[in-house]
Amino acid sequence: MHVRNRVILGGAAALFAAAAVGGHLQAQSPMPTTWSGIYTEAQAARGAGAYAANCSTCHGVTLGGTGEAPAISGPEFVYNWNGQTVGDLFERISKTMPFHAPGSLSSQTNADVLAHVLKVNGFPAGAAELDRRTEALAAIKFVAEKPAGVQPAAFQVAPAPAAPPRAGGGDFAAKPAALLPAPTGVNAPNSQPNPYRRDADFFRLPAGRTMGSTSGVAVDSKGNVWVADRCGANSCADSQLDPIMMFDAQGRFVRAFGRGMFLFPHGIYIDAQDNVWVTDARAANGKGGQVVKFSPDGRVLLTLGKAGMSAEATDSFLEPCAVAVARDGTIFVADGHSPAKPSRIMLFSPAGKFLRQWGKTGAAPGDIEVPHAIALDSRERLFVGDRWNNRVQIFDRNGKSLATWLQFGRPSGVYIDKNDMLYVADSESRSPVGYGYNPSFRRGIRVGSARDGVVRAFIPDLEPNPDGGATSGPEGIWADRNGVIYGAQVKERTVARYTR
Repeated sequence: MHVRNRVILGGAAALFAAAAVGGHLQAQSPMPTTWSGIYTEAQAARGAGAYAANCSTCHGVTLGGTGEAPAISGPEFVYNWNGQTVGDLFERISKTMPFHAPGSLSSQTNADVLAHVLKVNGFPAGAAELDRRTEALAAIKFVAEKPAGVQPAAFQVAPAPAAPPRAGGGDFAAKPAALLPAPTGVNAPNSQPNPYRRDADFFRLPAGRTMGSTSGVAVDSKGNVWVADRCGANSCADSQLDPIMMFDAQGRFVRAFGRGMFLFPHGIYIDAQDNVWVTDARAANGKGGQVVKFSPDGRVLLTLGKAGMSAEATDSFLEPCAVAVARDGTIFVADGHSPAKPSRIMLFSPAGKFLRQWGKTGAAPGDIEVPHAIALDSRERLFVGDRWNNRVQIFDRNGKSLATWLQFGRPSGVYIDKNDMLYVADSESRSPVGYGYNPSFRRGIRVGSARDGVVRAFIPDLEPNPDGGATSGPEGIWADRNGVIYGAQVKERTVARYTR
């Protein structure tokens, strides 16, 4: 069932479009809620089959959305329906689904599909099936947050489809074999195998130098590893240290540069000519707020933005987080590090001339809030680590939203290698309501496919109490040509190396 985006937005996708919250929940409401066990496991199993047959083409096999329709699982979906009734959601399903024949499914089938959606989103099963009458379901309130003492269901995701063949022949799913578990449940959060070994003491710094907080690491074509640290601390404001350090493939320090130029080095990127790009996410006192391109020996080749200025303009940045360069030299900059402030993607010519921008702060498909990292795949689609919204969003070069993926957690770092393997660092997911709220996901690194969205490996964060702090583990991430992963860590002030 293939439909055009402009059509589905007026039909089936309207079912899961952002809905206004119908007022605040009243304390101790007598109404049953989505946490009251309103469906059975058997019903959800039936619903999984009905969903696969009637809904998965538009909303994705894993309920994670496609370029045609948004996700119907995860925090964004749940909070969009918070405060309304299960009857409201059921009524929308009944009238608009499936897209090719709205209203053609029986009330029982619609109830089964809804049971599957509830299970995927972690609401618990009970002893009685979900009623197939709208009037009965209207007496059940949709509540996003888990009440105290209620055990949620295990987060479920339907099995992912087989990976498509690679362009030019060959099967992408065959590489690398070590990262491919059995297909069933491969997108269930935190469930993937960890075939990696961690080395936190690989890099040898010069005498007297300690590593500062860092969210930027990258590898050049020769295997050299580049780190943008915050001058042995978490800021370079009053330091005379060189924040941009180069190490050889054996972890030996080679050289450093950039002293006096940065306040808060944030993102680092190596282009096809091994030039080094660094973003500075803060601006003050005539310094920072820029994107700087260096030659490998430290010569400044290009600067974007105005030093010391933070402004939402075409020639300046608010808080530039990340940079990436397309094959034709077009420069992509992710601007916006603070929630509830403007967030955007900006494009510049190879010479630094502003071309266009897109994005606005929000949670709807295509909106962005804290674009903390970006990466380009082999088709030059832009993958945006939309951190505040707990998702990776995929755009074309003109800013058209193609897909939204929740299965990679809360993204602080995003990297895609030449084989379209996708590496995402989640340094902030937390269970308590508040900052970093993403309760189904553990912090760590997820490795998967930029082609099919399947997560194939998970490297868990070693922090014993992630709910006790805002960040831990890698933020910045890169992988070398041999699949060795490097993770830049803010809290721990180190760069960890992960080998298979």
